[in-house]
Amino acid sequence: MEKWFVFSLGITTIGLLLGMVYQRISQAADRRKYPPQGQLVDIGGFCLHLNCIGQGTPTVVMDAGGGAPSISWGLVPSEISKFTRVCTYDRAGFGWSDPNPSNPRTSQQNVDELHLLLTQAEINPPYLLVGHSLGGVNMRLYASQYPEEVVGLVLVDSSHENQMTSELWRRVKRMSWFYQVLRIVSHVGVVRLIGEMNLLPMLKDLKRDIQKYPLAVQTLFDTFKSFCYRPDYWATASSEFANINKSFEGLQSVTSLGSLPLTVLSQGSQDSQMSDERFQRWEALQLDLTKLSSNSQRIVAENSGHLIPLDQPELVVNAVRQLIENV
Repeated sequence: MEKWFVFSLGITTIGLLLGMVYQRISQAADRRKYPPQGQLVDIGGFCLHLNCIGQGTPTVVMDAGGGAPSISWGLVPSEISKFTRVCTYDRAGFGWSDPNPSNPRTSQQNVDELHLLLTQAEINPPYLLVGHSLGGVNMRLYASQYPEEVVGLVLVDSSHENQMTSELWRRVKRMSWFYQVLRIVSHVGVVRLIGEMNLLPMLKDLKRDIQKYPLAVQTLFDTFKSFCYRPDYWATASSEFANINKSFEGLQSVTSLGSLPLTVLSQGSQDSQMSDERFQRWEALQLDLTKLSSNSQRIVAENSGHLIPLDQPELVVNAVRQLIENV
């Protein structure tokens, strides 16, 4: 019995070591295969990825949704770059950015880091901010804290501080716990292995759904997949979801943005996982966002679910263009 235990322990140890070697080698290969677009900017002990293209003013600054890298904007940045400068970036721990595990991933932390990033990279205001989903929370908070820098705001199916029900909060806590599990096993290559076997549910679903988008968007899948194989990705996503209430609490005092030009772009097609009641509640919260400014408008993306930047990218581009023309 003792010999069997020692043998099993030895086999397990060897398996874990081989898994760690597999993960390290594969992760290094990913870095060579998928180099960052743009630049990595040191903001004090770690680097954030920033990619600015095009010319003109104001500079459009874009923040992606929860757990999403900057490439999730798809074709939107390249289209905006045809008429002004646009900058996308990866929040710490996502995409090509280094993690910052010393601080919880709250919206306030993201705002602080984004402001430092733009300063360090000498991307001077004025800014027109664009935020999708949870990125909309970050950009709304940024606009409230640096009003002298911001000339317009586009909220793309943005999260709302009152959206959390007890059911959603239980779901978020389950996701946060599951992400921590994935963080642990990704160190020994398990996430990479099941991902390559097309057995990781979120990647399997994404691979299926992305087929309906243009080829230029489909080619981003492998890059995103390489991000998901890193332990830092899951640790950051878990922290972001675990601290979502704290992020929403930071918005409680942001009840007005004055007369800041604001466009609220909302999904018009009900996502398959949404009940009728949830969809109606979401619509009411989207309408409530227009009250943030006396100079606001709402546009409904009739043919889009939550992923408006991929479903109807032209609506995001046109919303940005219209705000720029107005300001």
